[in-house]
Amino acid sequence: MQIVECLAPFAGTWQGHNRMRFMPTDEYQESVSAATVAVTAKDFVTIEYTWAHEGQPQNGLLLLGSGPGEDPGATAVWVDSFHATPQWLTLSGTIDDGVVRLACTYPAPEGPDWGWQIHIEPGHGNGGRITMHNLVPGHDPYQVVEATYRRQA
Repeated sequence: MQIVECLAPFAGTWQGHNRMRFMPTDEYQESVSAATVAVTAKDFVTIEYTWAHEGQPQNGLLLLGSGPGEDPGATAVWVDSFHATPQWLTLSGTIDDGVVRLACTYPAPEGPDWGWQIHIEPGHGNGGRITMHNLVPGHDPYQVVEATYRRQA
């Protein structure tokens, strides 16, 4: 399945909520979120989103594509004013049962690289969900972000 086909139900303008935490023992902090999902350059999808941390506006962008062939997988470039600045992250992964599952590694302050995962569940045109997970060496992966969306009226 190509990325455009998978994310077609998620195309449009969305309103929702973002929940974010740093560590698995932290309470989630909630904020209002908005997202716009669009096809661009024929074979790519952009997801632009906004949220807030401690009252400060934040935003991010995912540019998603697929490779050639019958099982093309998924690739993405991701920037976020809070999580990924000042560099973008390049992620790759799969499309399984209509869910985009992306992963990458990034340099840790000390020691081995850490991992980051982004999962995009486009729903069936009624709503969508984006989750982000941190993979710290020696620990179980844990959810850092959960953004849920409903179509804007």
